[in-house]
Formats: sequence, structure tokens, C-alpha cells
Amino acid sequence: MHQLDLFAPQPPRLEPVDPNGPVIQGEPDIVLRLPHPRLAWALAEIELHQHDDGRWMWATGTCGGGYKVGPKWGKFAPTQQDATRHAAAELLDAAQKLGPGHCATAAQIESIADFARGFL
Repeated sequence: MHQLDLFAPQPPRLEPVDPNGPVIQGEPDIVLRLPHPRLAWALAEIELHQHDDGRWMWATGTCGGGYKVGPKWGKFAPTQQDATRHAAAELLDAAQKLGPGHCATAAQIESIADFARGFL
């Protein structure tokens, strides 16, 4: 094992989505946001929240859309740092699927990707 392996993120624990499961009704514990330069919604957002059992959950959104963090989605990580990394990877994947003109310019899409890479 290499010394850097100690800092490698643990794989997420993905559980089946519960269509009727709960999401966080109040404010999540942590919100990481890339603001839009002119509009009220964020270009990119990561929500992190610690579940009652101590695991961390995450949710992501781009261009004002996305989903609310909660156990409903079955996305769990053992630490806040791991959840942040998994959310960033999800956000980077979403940025790569966005096309210019959909909701952001090419430069804004690159900003979303850079924002996500900053947490990997």
C-alpha cells in the first residue's frame, strides 16, 4: 500500500433509490455553490448532509436544477470529505454532458468543471 492510498476516498455506498423516501427539509449541513454571474440560481451546487447514523449524503445540481440531499437517493459515504469527492465527480460528469446554450455558455460549463475538479 502506498502512503497516498490512506487519503484515497472510500467507495460510496449506493443503496436503491426509495421513491417515497425522505429528503432534508431544512438547510443541509454544507452547501458548496458556484454562483451564476448574473442570475439568482447557481451554475453548480453540492449539498452535503450528515445522516442520523453518521454517514454523509450528497446531492448535486447545475444551472439551477438538481435534487435535494437526503436518504431517498441512497448515496452515502463514510466521511464528509469522501461525500464531497463523490459529489464533485458526479458534478464533473454532469458538466461534461451539458451543451453550450442548454443553460450555460461554453465558458460557464468549463467553470462548472473547474469548480468540480477543485474538490477531487
